[in-house]
Amino acid sequence: MTEQSSRFGLIIAFTLAGLLVGCGGGGDDGGDTVAAPVTTPTTPTTPTTPDPDPVPTPTSLDDLVIAADNIIESSYMLDINVAMNDQQRAYFSLCGDYQTSGSSYKVNYNSCLFRGPLDEGNLSANIKVANHQSELMVVIWHYDGSAPSYQIWQYDAALDQQSLSVN
Repeated sequence: MTEQSSRFGLIIAFTLAGLLVGCGGGGDDGGDTVAAPVTTPTTPTTPTTPDPDPVPTPTSLDDLVIAADNIIESSYMLDINVAMNDQQRAYFSLCGDYQTSGSSYKVNYNSCLFRGPLDEGNLSANIKVANHQSELMVVIWHYDGSAPSYQIWQYDAALDQQSLSVN
C-alpha cells in the first residue's frame, strides 16, 4: 500500500468516526438539564352566536351570485358639450394620463380618448369610456398661441348619464 492511499484511508476512517460520534445516542443520560415548563397564555373568549345563513366564499366563477339589477358594464357613455362664447379657433383634448404639480399640469397626449377642433367655439360628442377611467383631463388649445386651459372631469356614480360641459 502506498503512503498516499494509506493517508486517504485514515482520512475516511476519521470522517466516518466523526459522523458516528456527531450523531450521538438517543437515550436520556439523566443529566442535570432542567426543562422550563411551557405555558400558553389564554385569553377570555366571549361566546358568539353563529351566523344563521353564512355566505360561502366563492371559489370559482360558478359560485358567484350576481344581483339581477347589476348591469355589469365595462364602460360608460360620456356626453361632451363645449359651448365657448369665444369665436377663436381652438382644439379640444380629453386625456386620461396626467400629473398635477401645484397649479400646472403635465398631460400625456398619447392617452387622449377624444380630440377634435371646436367649430365656432362649439363641440358636441358622445364617447364610450372604460370604467377604470374615473378622472379625465380636458385641455383646450387656442391657435393664437395663448396658454391652454385645463379642467379636470370626474365620474359621478350618482348620475345615470355622465356628461362633461365646458363653457
